[in-house]
Amino acid sequence: MYDSKKLKKVVMYRNLTVALITTIVIGVIFLMWLNVFITKDSEKNFEIIDSAFQNILSALKESLTLQTSNVDKFLLNNLQLAKSLVLNLGGYDALKSIEKIYESSLEDAGEVFVDIDVALVDLNGKVLSSTGYHSNVSELRFKPSEPSDQQTPKFLTFLPNENRLVIYSWFRISNNEFLTFILYPDPRLYVNLIKGLATLKIGNTKEIAIYVDSENRLDISGKVLDSVIDAGIKDKIIVRRITSTTLYKPYTLSTYEGLTTNLYLKVTFDYMNYVYIIALIIVLFILIVLIFTYLSTRSAITPFASDMTKLGIAVREVGNSGILPPAGTFNLRDTQEFYETLSAIMQELSATLEELEATNEELEKAYNEVSAKSEEFRRLLLNMSERLAMIAEGYDEETGHHIYRVKILSRFLGEKLQLDDERIEELGMFASLHDIGKIFIPHEILKKPSRLTPDEWEIMKQHTTLAKRILDVPGFETALNIALYHHENYDGTGYPFGLKGEEIPIVAHIVKLVDVYDALRSERPYKKGLSHEETLRIILEGDGRTSPNHFSPKLLEVFEKHNEEIDELWRSI
Repeated sequence: MYDSKKLKKVVMYRNLTVALITTIVIGVIFLMWLNVFITKDSEKNFEIIDSAFQNILSALKESLTLQTSNVDKFLLNNLQLAKSLVLNLGGYDALKSIEKIYESSLEDAGEVFVDIDVALVDLNGKVLSSTGYHSNVSELRFKPSEPSDQQTPKFLTFLPNENRLVIYSWFRISNNEFLTFILYPDPRLYVNLIKGLATLKIGNTKEIAIYVDSENRLDISGKVLDSVIDAGIKDKIIVRRITSTTLYKPYTLSTYEGLTTNLYLKVTFDYMNYVYIIALIIVLFILIVLIFTYLSTRSAITPFASDMTKLGIAVREVGNSGILPPAGTFNLRDTQEFYETLSAIMQELSATLEELEATNEELEKAYNEVSAKSEEFRRLLLNMSERLAMIAEGYDEETGHHIYRVKILSRFLGEKLQLDDERIEELGMFASLHDIGKIFIPHEILKKPSRLTPDEWEIMKQHTTLAKRILDVPGFETALNIALYHHENYDGTGYPFGLKGEEIPIVAHIVKLVDVYDALRSERPYKKGLSHEETLRIILEGDGRTSPNHFSPKLLEVFEKHNEEIDELWRSI
């Protein structure tokens, strides 16, 4: 005979051993492979892209360097005339004249340049005046200075906040001003090469981007901020993530007298496809575990299942005849002991069954008496609440009708809103107590036939909070919510607390809508009652005092949908 605890251990150890060994082996192999593969693959592919990019930069530098002597001759030919124009004519007109002079012989600078601008720049790189694009530029990317040798200064860089390549050359014309020439190489020298590199697909390459600075890219026209470049890069950086690796590397494009122009290569490799591989491995692992679990469970639980079948037959026999059959032979010792214990319990239960049947009639009688008392208390509570409400409103017959209509219509709306039964019952009991606090309002204010003064109106509004003197007792929580909040507006413009939206209890909001509806339709000594149609229009559209924003949109939707039933119900009361 098997012991159930031993059986559980056998099954559990077998399943856990298989799962643990398989998980460890798969996890270790995958992590080792993935780490080695991603590292080697990323480095290898980056070296290829790095080499290609360096070749592009070398070709670009060489093509511009070949034009150096032509540029020097081109700038120096008319330099004295240019300085004379600036000193004598001054301002934008002088720069424009200089630009025209140099543009007329631009081909002398070499075949790679397509345009030229002329600017006046101070020692800090601030643009004082300029032609062309630089007329909209406030500062250069660098500060010009006197060259340390006799050569013409030339600095290859990019336009401020742009990815357009330019060559700056400058000549001092005063203590703090430089006449600066800006030569524009033909973008075709580098744009197509850069874009071609960016579309290169090697291995798991996801993106190749070439940045001028942290947001200006050469391979696209738009601006894309990169936080790593923005933080500063001095050497190659590798950023590893779960399924991707991104490598950054800076390159020097141009240097002159301490000035440097850098480009930044960013390459992202995506290894998401290997996630799918591990997912497949996990699925296979799960299948293996399920198979082993099934086989081990089948061999270990068979005795237990046999005992459960015998117990099931015995239980059905008890259900049919009320008698437990004699104990058979079970495989598990625990099952045998359970069956013997069950047999003893059945005998004891049989002995007490007659006592239970004898007391059943007494319990039913007591339950009926409690139910009758509860119903009597409920009717008494309802009658008391209505009488208190009539006292609060002023004792007249119309007040009684108003209270009754508010109660009936509030309950009706609660049903249409599909509130729970308890909430609907409380609406029927306590809606009539909404103005109970008026008991404490001075009679001369409560019955004043003319319009109330602001001070009187503030006193009148206190009837909401004064209701707490009566209703702040256990069992009257819903009644207190109705009395306190039935003048709050959905848009927060009501009183006494200025609650808004769902802050207002739904029972109070229902009573508010019904109270407004009945007040508009009811005839008073100081006004005539309105028709149902006119009242409906005022509630749904507003009239200056009443606004649809005062009510919950969902409540208004239900009110409008069932307005004909509400009219019929109001007329019948």
